[in-house]
Amino acid sequence: MKTALLFSIALGISLNSATYCLGQPPAIAAPAASPPGDASGGERLREDLRAMVTKARDRVYPALVNISVVTVSYWGGKETKGGSTGSGTILSEDGYVLTNQHVVNDGTKFRVTLADKRELPATLIGEDPLTDLAVLKIDISKLNPGEKLSPALFGASSSLGVGDTVMAMGSPLALSRSVTLGIVSNTERVFTADSGDDVEELAFERGRTGLFTSWIQHDAAINPGNSGGPLVDLEGRVVGVNAMKIGSSGIALAIPQSLAQPVYDSLIKNGEVSRSYIGLALKSIKRSDFKEGVIVNSVLKGSPADKAGLKAGDLIVAMDGQPVNVRFAEEVPVFTRAIADKPVGTPIQFEYKPSGTGAISKAVIVTEKLLRETGDETSLRLWGISLREITEKLARDLQLPTMEGTMVLGVKNGSPADTAEPQLQMADIIKNIDGQPIANLKQAVEAYKAIMSREPIPEFVLIGVDRQGKDIVTLIKPRPDKKEDPPREVAKAWIGIATQPVLKELAEKLGDKGATGFRITRIYPGTVAASSDLKIGDIITSINGERVAPRTMQEAGALNRKIKSLPMDKPATIAVIRQGTPTDITVATERTRTTRDEALKDVNKDFELTVRELTFFDRDEARWTADVTGVLAESVEQAGWAGLAGLGAGDLIQRIGEADVKDIPSYRKVMEAITKAQPSKVTFFVLRGTRTFVLFAEPEWKPLTKSETKSETDGEVTPQAQATPPAPAPKPTP
Repeated sequence: MKTALLFSIALGISLNSATYCLGQPPAIAAPAASPPGDASGGERLREDLRAMVTKARDRVYPALVNISVVTVSYWGGKETKGGSTGSGTILSEDGYVLTNQHVVNDGTKFRVTLADKRELPATLIGEDPLTDLAVLKIDISKLNPGEKLSPALFGASSSLGVGDTVMAMGSPLALSRSVTLGIVSNTERVFTADSGDDVEELAFERGRTGLFTSWIQHDAAINPGNSGGPLVDLEGRVVGVNAMKIGSSGIALAIPQSLAQPVYDSLIKNGEVSRSYIGLALKSIKRSDFKEGVIVNSVLKGSPADKAGLKAGDLIVAMDGQPVNVRFAEEVPVFTRAIADKPVGTPIQFEYKPSGTGAISKAVIVTEKLLRETGDETSLRLWGISLREITEKLARDLQLPTMEGTMVLGVKNGSPADTAEPQLQMADIIKNIDGQPIANLKQAVEAYKAIMSREPIPEFVLIGVDRQGKDIVTLIKPRPDKKEDPPREVAKAWIGIATQPVLKELAEKLGDKGATGFRITRIYPGTVAASSDLKIGDIITSINGERVAPRTMQEAGALNRKIKSLPMDKPATIAVIRQGTPTDITVATERTRTTRDEALKDVNKDFELTVRELTFFDRDEARWTADVTGVLAESVEQAGWAGLAGLGAGDLIQRIGEADVKDIPSYRKVMEAITKAQPSKVTFFVLRGTRTFVLFAEPEWKPLTKSETKSETDGEVTPQAQATPPAPAPKPTP
């Protein structure tokens, strides 16, 4: 963005101090002035203000809710689950909740916490990224018999004036409900480019916002977690929806009721907001020499305005016979909204001056429906591709000849799509799979399912893509790699001790200049060495009469190499120095123990989890006894199914569901059964240090589009943690 302002999405409100002021809505009379010298006047003023705030708060508090969202996003060739939290307001007894769109963005499951701290499931009714608003519906069947919700009421944002007192309500930082107090600073805030006369839109992940919004600027403190919460006047009515704050300046912004209420009504009635579009970007006349009108800043090619002959630089002076005068940037959203609010297909008569000069020309422009910013998304998990639906707008922005196919959103490193020759790339348009034409995202998913259900899975699949106008074909290998266990080293002699090299300098500090060798740091319990006369602190200087004296740290492995060269299960004479006294000790060797590098491993791409067998050395370090069994998590993808369940590297998996896991073979057997059954929930029982944990993974087995995912949602799952608020996404480039 050109503006130097730093924007912070405000998913919430602050718990800290309130800011008191005397600005009041016109409907509430200000307290009478105190007589001169009346010391109690200030106290009465505070009490009167407190009474008004309390009364207004209590009208809205029962309708204030905290919203928890489980999210699924598709990027980098894989599906990523996460979570977010925000606030909202119940506005009907039927359970409709108004919140911000960025709170529910990518959401698949929703839960709402009521004023009495009960959690109820909710479903997404509709979202409108262009205004950053969304509506959820609480499942009121979960209420107690005869119980009703207590909705808040809309007020009139048009009645607000600069200096009026307002309250921001919400659940900051996913905490319990709070209220902060402040005043209205500006009732028609817009964001402008450096020139000051161009309105600058905000671009988030699901598209632009601010195109139609004149924000209410106020100084009631808000923080992450407050987004979607109400801005309330002192009559206890909702006059706005808190959406964001600007950096750490204390400036907060709310979407006015005059915009939010019609969007709320439309989402409930239609599930969307239908708007008219003509393809113009507009500019105020602030820096021009014009005395009236609005300047055409740009015209989108192929749009209704383009077809009607309007061009950049034209000056619109009238619309449907009414004079147009957009003098300042703050007036641009109002005029833009006047066009958008007309029914789709409405003919609008414009009067304009070509290039701002000369005689007035006329044009009748028939509006078209404003298209969705982005389409559905999904991932073909085992191929490592994330895909996006090609909407009419996306095809137009990318200048694609048709809407046929589906766009590659990302490719996972090391996946079949990444190792294909040539590899698939972001922005490729998939046109056919395995010889079958792909018309849309749904057909790509169906082709993937059909191929991966074959027995056996084909070794190669041909995929055809359009890459910036070039017809490219490639082969991917969808068949999972056959698991191969690492080679085991041939069994050799071993003595159950751990050592450290003792070089010349360390030997001198230990009091014996000639005692270079290997100092025993641990004698492993349960080994032959443990029953010998070896002691921790002994410095080994020779074995069977052969000197072992390291000169550098690079020779740290010399002792182990010497021991491995000995016969197995045979006695060896070890010369040690113990407290300055040389001693010979006889110790029988035994078979080498499996090391971590030699341990059997299993890589599960579904759960993005790598485990290995538990070795003798793992048990020793964790102080686990020989009866402790399981497989050790070696690496876990944080955003994978196992990672989101809370599984971490170092956890010992001992049971999955009802099946005990004792080793790699039993683990593989359990995971293969899970892959075939494809349950919606998998329970892991793990040992972490000395404590056991029960963890729940929620796999998404089938590739689904976002719309399909939402239709299958039952609202019964709470996210693991609050997510970081989404950062503004870059603006789409035509």
